[in-house]
Amino acid sequence: MKTQQSAILKKALLVTGLMVCSQPLFAFEYNGYFRGLTGTNSSKGGPTCFQLAGAMSKYRLGNECQVYGEFGLGQEVAKTDEGAVFSANIMFSFNNSNASSDTDPVGLPQIFVQGDKLPELNGGSAWMGRKYYKREALSPNDFFYWSGQGFGGGVEDISLGGTLKFSYAWLRKDNLIATTTGGGLPATGALASNGSNSASRHDFQLRGIGTNPNGSLEMGLSWIGKDSSAPQAQSGYGLTVQHRQTGINGDGWNKLALQYGTGPGTGGTDSAIGAIGNLTHSKDVKRVRVLDGLYTQITPKFGVELVAIYQKDSGLAPGQTIIGVTENKTWSSLGTHVVYGLTRHIKVGADLGFDVVKPENGQTRRMTKFTIAPTISSGPGVNARPDLRLFYTYAKWNDAARLAADVSNAGSALSTTGAFGRATSGSMLGMQVETWF
Repeated sequence: MKTQQSAILKKALLVTGLMVCSQPLFAFEYNGYFRGLTGTNSSKGGPTCFQLAGAMSKYRLGNECQVYGEFGLGQEVAKTDEGAVFSANIMFSFNNSNASSDTDPVGLPQIFVQGDKLPELNGGSAWMGRKYYKREALSPNDFFYWSGQGFGGGVEDISLGGTLKFSYAWLRKDNLIATTTGGGLPATGALASNGSNSASRHDFQLRGIGTNPNGSLEMGLSWIGKDSSAPQAQSGYGLTVQHRQTGINGDGWNKLALQYGTGPGTGGTDSAIGAIGNLTHSKDVKRVRVLDGLYTQITPKFGVELVAIYQKDSGLAPGQTIIGVTENKTWSSLGTHVVYGLTRHIKVGADLGFDVVKPENGQTRRMTKFTIAPTISSGPGVNARPDLRLFYTYAKWNDAARLAADVSNAGSALSTTGAFGRATSGSMLGMQVETWF
């Protein structure tokens, strides 16, 4: 396993070197993201983070127990007289739950070639490879609710007049390290639940439908066809309608989305409706979601983010139910992240989040999580980075949450076999760094 990952990394680094060195006259770009956390919990153990069984996300501040980084490189490889630009792009990821260990994988979440500003596509783009494709997320809980990640290709942002733009992608859901059925590396995500069989996903999006000043509608249809190589495979789809309001107190925004998925189009354990879920789920399996996200920097010193999510999963047969993973249930989440600047480089961040999971059969689970984080930063704003945080996190949950964690994630913070035993509360004191560049 480790040898295979090392070989993949060496090949990727070789490709990167060729990208950088072979085209010295063209533009080279790089970007990245990095976070790391260390600390101790109130039971005098190491970092312990909190998430409710059945909730598809957790509130992030002082609650991400790993070292994680993404490092992207882009090389312009051709530029034509009419303005079209072609580039090669690659991104490495590193995810290590224990900073003293080197056994966790290095990934390759993006590697693609893209042509931009193509006259034949009315100024749009064409791409092929593995790409973060039109992802939509809520930052306080890192909830990616609409995403086209996968290996494939397509055309993007073709202008249809005014602000209206059309995109289409044909995607095959794959795990982040390239492999196929029978490969030596373990399947993850959709591949794990589908016995290493993937499926074709056709993603159609129309964005920029004007509604009001600084407001627009965005619509998406993701259709997943049956794959003959997967026994008992089903087709499914996911629909998203989103209203985006921009220009709130400057760069602020609000996103209100309604989503619906059936069969594999629910996304399954993937948080994005329309992503490829379990291919054996019939059209009776459904997911409905309504969410709202707000970001606004009210004053230069005071900024706020808000999250509200309601999701209902239904139609799973008893044999398809896994407590805390796939259930007929409703999940509700409400949270806020606030930042106040005390000086130019010292600010205080805090978040408060409530998650409730109501199974069709079983007791309601609840968890409340609170974090306060004095921070040294490049600026007082919500999005100013780097952040060097000292934080205190406290979480409280009920017995139903503990019992569900015993089944779905033994040894986790909320479980009886975790750091806090049969207690229904716990805390962590630690340090966290986060930056992007």
